[in-house]
Amino acid sequence: MKRLDQNNSDNSYQDDTIDMKDLFSLLWKGRNLIILITSLFALGSIYYAWSLNDYYKSSTSLSIVQAASGPSISGLGGLASIAGINISPVGLKGPMYINTIRSRSFLKHLLSVDENVLPSLVAAESYDKESKKLKFNSDVYDAANKKWLSTKPTHIQIFGTYMGAVNVDFHEVRQTMDVSVEHISPIFAYEFLDLIIREADSLLRQRDMQRSSEALEYLTSELSKISLLNIKSSINQLILTQLHTQMMARVSSNYVVNVMDPPFIPISTSKPSRSLIRLMGITLGLV
Repeated sequence: MKRLDQNNSDNSYQDDTIDMKDLFSLLWKGRNLIILITSLFALGSIYYAWSLNDYYKSSTSLSIVQAASGPSISGLGGLASIAGINISPVGLKGPMYINTIRSRSFLKHLLSVDENVLPSLVAAESYDKESKKLKFNSDVYDAANKKWLSTKPTHIQIFGTYMGAVNVDFHEVRQTMDVSVEHISPIFAYEFLDLIIREADSLLRQRDMQRSSEALEYLTSELSKISLLNIKSSINQLILTQLHTQMMARVSSNYVVNVMDPPFIPISTSKPSRSLIRLMGITLGLV
């Protein structure tokens, strides 16, 4: 019985050896076809890789501005909430800053501030490194006359493109965030990122200023109607809080964020990885 098992094992080993020899023999006979197909795939991947536009990424690091010490508001949270008054410190507005950047209304605001943003996001075809200017799809946008040749896209339609170009990472423990913009033009990537930082901070400043002004108007009118001294004292503290908010919004150059590492014009590409594309093409052709 043992001899039979040993003979079967030997025969299996010999069959495997014969099969490997046959395989290598078959591959050797078809080496010309293998080289031809692999070469075609390699050339195709090289052509495809070089036909892709280079993308550049500009990035910045921001820190959340910590709230400066203001008037004591201990015990007034309930009264303020009833009146619809916001007394939250500036240092807690990091998530709101991020949500502003990621909102459709903010994109609409950016399009109204700079008319070059929309065509640069959706109609840019290539980037001329010598002239450092974008070339646009002539069937979609007339750059010379700044005129759309087809229906002008809305901020709703291009929101996906916007989110694909802009990336925000928030580090809650350190109260910092990294914001980046990726585009075929390194200059536009830098300028658009700088615009986003400035306008997001400005919008939150204006919003808080408006709410604070409305709160002051309401509190001042209510103060004259109340005779109880303890309630008057509480309202006066709320008024001081809103005056502090207005002061910080007016005197601070950076309201919500401080720029630790400013945006820059990138000199190296972020994608595509042409070497990886060529390697994948050669591997696919070989298989």
